[in-house]
Amino acid sequence: MLNTFLISNEKAVGPGFGLFSADHLFALALLALLSFILTRTYVRANDTQRKKLRLAIASFILLTEIIRDLILVMTSQFEYASLPFQLCGLGIFIIAYDSVHSTKTSRELLYSLTLPEAAFALLTPNWVTNNFVNLFVWQSFLIHCLLITYVLMRLMAKEIVPHWRNLWRPTLFLMIVVPICAFFNQIWNQNFFFLRIPVPGSPLEPLYNIFGSYYIVGLIVTVLIFWTIIYLPWSWKSFSKIHAN
Repeated sequence: MLNTFLISNEKAVGPGFGLFSADHLFALALLALLSFILTRTYVRANDTQRKKLRLAIASFILLTEIIRDLILVMTSQFEYASLPFQLCGLGIFIIAYDSVHSTKTSRELLYSLTLPEAAFALLTPNWVTNNFVNLFVWQSFLIHCLLITYVLMRLMAKEIVPHWRNLWRPTLFLMIVVPICAFFNQIWNQNFFFLRIPVPGSPLEPLYNIFGSYYIVGLIVTVLIFWTIIYLPWSWKSFSKIHAN
């Protein structure tokens, strides 16, 4: 039997450390401090230092994901669910691309998809059934923290300026990626993008209970509402600036 330190999040059956337990809140506080330090350092840095920090974070995220997969393979725990076909998993590659060649599309994807998904993952993690002192638990905590931090750094440095007119970019991205993940869900019996069922205790669970067999429609409506909320401050700021002039 594997030591509890090396049991994967997918194999863990509980009771784990619990959602919003003292352990969970401690981890969030620690990660918030790390994010604050990195963001503050980035904002105060010059362009060359910023580029190095972006590359360092992107490389670290990618490296930890590779090491995670290697350990899963070595301990015979790697399975289809371990593949990076969740939104945060794809965020790893979006950040890797953005750190080398930033574009309007990569920046908009980071703000509209990676940032909120990683934030929800930290607040309602699906790895709470695992032991708190566990390699994969802390890899999950750290990688999601760095996904958020990368976007926050660029936001605070005003290198990412979201605009609702660019929402066609993440929309097109989802129109391409979601059907692919749905296909993989079907042939591998997985739940990528949580298209089949939500994580218990997550914000999607009430949505599933309300919409039932129309859960996918509920997901689309929720995304549109959420985008309206997170883009409204930027639209209002742009509107106010135009009228001020």
